[in-house]
Amino acid sequence: MHLDPYNSLLIFGFVKNQRLAESYMDQGEYGKALKIYNKIYEDNKRNINNLYKVIDIHQQLEQYELVDSLIDDAEKLLRNNKSLTIERGYNLTLQGKDSLAAPYYHKAIAIIDSLPNYTYQIANRFERRNLLDEAIIAYEKGMAANPKANFKIQLANLYGQQGELEKMFVQYVDLIETNISYRGRAQAIFFRYITDDPDNEGNKLLRKTLLLRLREKQNPIYNQLLSWLFIQQKDFKKAFIQEKAIYVRTKESTVDLQELAVTAIEEKDFDAAQEILEYLVQESQVSSTRYIAESLLAKIQADNATAIEYNTVKANYDQLLTKYGRNGNSFMLQLDYANFLTFKANEPDAAVSILTELEHKRLSKFQKAEVKMLLADILVIQEQFNRALILYSQVQTDLPNDELAQEAQYRVARTSYYQGDFPWSLTQLKVLRSATSKLIANDAMELSLTISDHSLEDTTFVALKAFAKADLKQYQNQRSEAISLYDQLLQNHKGDPIEDEALLNQAKLYEIEGNLEAAKNNYQTIIDNFADGILADDAFYKLALLYEEKFNDLSKAQALYERIIYDYADSIHFVDARRRFRRLRGDENLTAF
Repeated sequence: MHLDPYNSLLIFGFVKNQRLAESYMDQGEYGKALKIYNKIYEDNKRNINNLYKVIDIHQQLEQYELVDSLIDDAEKLLRNNKSLTIERGYNLTLQGKDSLAAPYYHKAIAIIDSLPNYTYQIANRFERRNLLDEAIIAYEKGMAANPKANFKIQLANLYGQQGELEKMFVQYVDLIETNISYRGRAQAIFFRYITDDPDNEGNKLLRKTLLLRLREKQNPIYNQLLSWLFIQQKDFKKAFIQEKAIYVRTKESTVDLQELAVTAIEEKDFDAAQEILEYLVQESQVSSTRYIAESLLAKIQADNATAIEYNTVKANYDQLLTKYGRNGNSFMLQLDYANFLTFKANEPDAAVSILTELEHKRLSKFQKAEVKMLLADILVIQEQFNRALILYSQVQTDLPNDELAQEAQYRVARTSYYQGDFPWSLTQLKVLRSATSKLIANDAMELSLTISDHSLEDTTFVALKAFAKADLKQYQNQRSEAISLYDQLLQNHKGDPIEDEALLNQAKLYEIEGNLEAAKNNYQTIIDNFADGILADDAFYKLALLYEEKFNDLSKAQALYERIIYDYADSIHFVDARRRFRRLRGDENLTAF
């Protein structure tokens, strides 16, 4: 298409002048802005936006009579524009003459009765003048006058601005019900008004809105929205009730149930995850779904097992591998089993056998990289550090810019830390602080803080080397040796800033060993002596879990959860501590909506 150079210059000049005028407006130089906009308006008086700009400037300059004159002229020229009546009223409002302005607003709204097609023009002008009550009345009147008109989005936004959350939720749910494509947009809006707290006003009103709809009509969309709400609240059992209701009604895909189980695992709500997965194993007719569910159940069991339960875990894995086969299709099951044998059962040689056999299967480059990573981890456990570093480096080369490559770089840094090469480890970790994976970035930050915080005063790294040695034994799953090394560190470096970290790590080992009294004493020591430290919330949370799940002392658990809620609101354990506290207090009925 041929462009006229002259017209292009005119357009460019218009845009340039408009931007200059807007700049003057932003700086409060209304006189300069008015000169430019007057010229723009005189060149095209039929453009209502040009008129509004001139009106705005005159109003900023409190030249209200000039505004009335402009509106008089415009009404003669723009007979089809019904919003000028609003402008005349708004000009009076700015002068504090609300009683005189009201009739003009009523007149504009009354136009809709006979001319409903002007609804948006009139209501939108009310919106722009922040006359929200009038805008709502106009939209509602327009929908009443023309049943085909749909201004629910506009109404929902206005109700949200006014804080009328229940009315806003009703409008959005109506929209979703008529057109499912609105769901994503609506949930993005809902997210502004709800929190992870079920007692938050927005949460309660959305829940009320959906439950009322569900009682009137069994529509899966209400269950889906309730499930979404409960997931935001991390109430995964309640979300499961909704997802199960959808599945029972539709008998379609189990993908949402699977995703819910994975989310529950990520949030460490293993009870809810187990309940969902067991349901999938029982109900799903798809073998691949049952395989995924049984694999995840096995991993939950393995991750939470204590030493006396290891043989049960191994028997379960062997049974599943007999059932599903030791081939590429059961890759994750075999990898999880090898992880368990390596890091919990202290059987790295058995893990190597699984991984060596798995390497010969038909695998993707990502699967090969995961096998290589675990083999490298085993080499670290065997203190063959240089061979491990070679494998980690190969993963970085094989998958450049991938998250696995960043994980490999983190493990290079961690291996250097185990070797006592703290400066080089810090160099690697600094790069990873901006890693795309939040988990990797957090791990990198945590390890770098361990190194930097405990090497400021001790440039010879005496205490840090002792801690890293114990940490390596812990990583190698040599629990007795690690516990002993932590004991030595706590005796030889009493009062050192690294003491609370040693106590926490040792307590975790005591728990695995089943020495719960020793673990309890360590957590209590951290609380008593390091309440202002960065690990205090971890100690409170771990001790609360012990009292709740192992000692069955629910009152002490409740008191500890309460301390986290009131004293450590920024803790990563805050949400779960609050959920558990409410459950123990008895004000949360897990089977209710």
